[in-house]
Amino acid sequence: MIVLAILLAANSYAWFIYVNNVSNRLDVHVRAWKVDFEDDGQVVEEVNVEVQNAYPGMTNFSKSVIAHNYSDLPATASYKILYANIMGTEYYSQEGRADAGQNPVQTDPTAAQLETMLTSNYPFTFGFNLSSTSLIALTGTATYTVSLSWPYESGDDEADTQWGVAAYDYKEDNPSEPSIKLRIKIYITQDNS
Repeated sequence: MIVLAILLAANSYAWFIYVNNVSNRLDVHVRAWKVDFEDDGQVVEEVNVEVQNAYPGMTNFSKSVIAHNYSDLPATASYKILYANIMGTEYYSQEGRADAGQNPVQTDPTAAQLETMLTSNYPFTFGFNLSSTSLIALTGTATYTVSLSWPYESGDDEADTQWGVAAYDYKEDNPSEPSIKLRIKIYITQDNS
C-alpha cells in the first residue's frame, strides 16, 4: 500500500512538472461583407413586381430596387428572372424552379431565355435594366429597374386585339389579382480582382 501511494505521488508530481502554459496571440482582419437591397425604403431579398392592371394605353409602369454595397470589397451585380405570371399563365425559369426547391422541368427556359420571351412575345414592352454591374467597396450602388409599357397600337393589330381581350377577361375573372407578376433575383458576388 505504501509503495502504491509513493508511485501515485511521484506520477502526480511528474505530471505537474511537464504541464506548460502556452499562449499565442492571433490577429486577423475579417473583411466585412454586407449588401442590402432597398425597395421603397424597405430592405428586401428579391424583386417582386406586380402590375395590378395591364391594358392597352396604360400609364407606363416602373419599379426600381437599389443595391447598396457596404462591404470592404468591390462587388459584381447580375440578375435572373425566376418566375413570371402573365394574366394567369405561369412561367418558371430553370433557375426559378431550383430556387423554389423544385426540380426543373425539361421545357423550362433558362432565365436568359425567359427574359427574351418576355421582351419579344407580347404587344406590351418589358424593360429590364441594371444601371451598373460593378459596385465599388463601401459606397457602391446599382439600380435595377423593371418597366412595362403598353401603347394603344403596337403595330401588330392581331396581337393588340388578342392580348387586349385577354387582359379584359383576366381582370373580369380575377379582379383582385395583379395582371402581371414577376419574381427576379439580384445576385451580388465578391469581386476579388
